[in-house]
Amino acid sequence: MLSRWFDKIASTLEPDASRQISATDIERVSALLLVEIARADHDIDTTERAAILAAMEQASTLPETELREVVAEAFNEADSAVSLHEHVSIINSHFDKRNKLALVEQMWRVALADGSIDGHEEYTIRKLCDLIHIKHRDFMQAKLRVIGD
Repeated sequence: MLSRWFDKIASTLEPDASRQISATDIERVSALLLVEIARADHDIDTTERAAILAAMEQASTLPETELREVVAEAFNEADSAVSLHEHVSIINSHFDKRNKLALVEQMWRVALADGSIDGHEEYTIRKLCDLIHIKHRDFMQAKLRVIGD
């Protein structure tokens, strides 16, 4: 009985391997992580929203209207997200190091969009970097590149 309970818990923690991940899913997850950065300081302003959309436009192959829908869905999903585990696992399984670093730079751009990097935003980026296996050195270099731009 106890082992069935553990199996049930474990199955909820593991991503559904039978589900195919589409390019739109990957873009949705990327947008959601950028939204999490903007939400970290409990104040999402228009410059952060614009930075999220600009980051997504830079990397996306979707038409603009569809991309705007993906970003809007990311904002809605972020409001109800309990865990980022599934999203992080998609990034880990579908992004190489170069793509992960590009995502981290976009996180820093979103954090800096309002003119300053809040401590909560930096903490959230740091934790997400840990989860997507980005070294502290790369985390700091990405921050410095964005600040230097």
